[in-house]
Amino acid sequence: MKKLFIFDMDGVLIDSEPIYHHFHPVFFRERLGITLTNDEVDRFTGVSSREIYAHYKALHNLPETTDYYVNQEYDLLMEHFANLPELPPIAGIPALLETLRGNGFRLVLSSSNQRRMVQLCLKRSGLESFFENVLSGEDVPRAKPDPEIFSRQAVHVGVSPDECVVIEDSTNGVKAAKAAGMFCIGFYNPNSGNQDLSPADWQVDAWTSPVVERMLTMGQNILV
Repeated sequence: MKKLFIFDMDGVLIDSEPIYHHFHPVFFRERLGITLTNDEVDRFTGVSSREIYAHYKALHNLPETTDYYVNQEYDLLMEHFANLPELPPIAGIPALLETLRGNGFRLVLSSSNQRRMVQLCLKRSGLESFFENVLSGEDVPRAKPDPEIFSRQAVHVGVSPDECVVIEDSTNGVKAAKAAGMFCIGFYNPNSGNQDLSPADWQVDAWTSPVVERMLTMGQNILV
């Protein structure tokens, strides 16, 4: 029986990945003098900024600390997100969350993003009240594909991994969910770049009524 749904945020709840995919190459080029390829930007999806900058600091011998670059990036990102006229959820997400919660499932959020960004996005999108617990990339020592950010949610709620369903849009997120021993729904979002969702147990590209109905059946282990 499935009891807990664990959601990623960027690319699953809100369509924020296009913002990051535009922002990262500009920031790296103008602030760090590094030109990123599209493949490199795609590989960032689901990875914490701390790990991204640690990698490029070592690769290019950057002079400042990893935290310096992370904070510089997030200061600019926070300003940009705060000034967006709106930050609507992905189509069908509010109804999906309401339906799952109304049918007794527990909902939590596990995002590789910084906590301040997660809080801002949840508030701006109107989704913050749905989740009883939120973990950010700052709450775990290693980001996805490490499974801890999902495993800790199961421990927090008091359920086993096989009672959990993870919803992810990235290669790293799907790998983390499967490493945690959890059922994984891979949400195909074309704005999330070239992501390999093939290890997911089930792949969807929209939160339609049939998809929602099938998710509800997971509570009775009726997977068709």
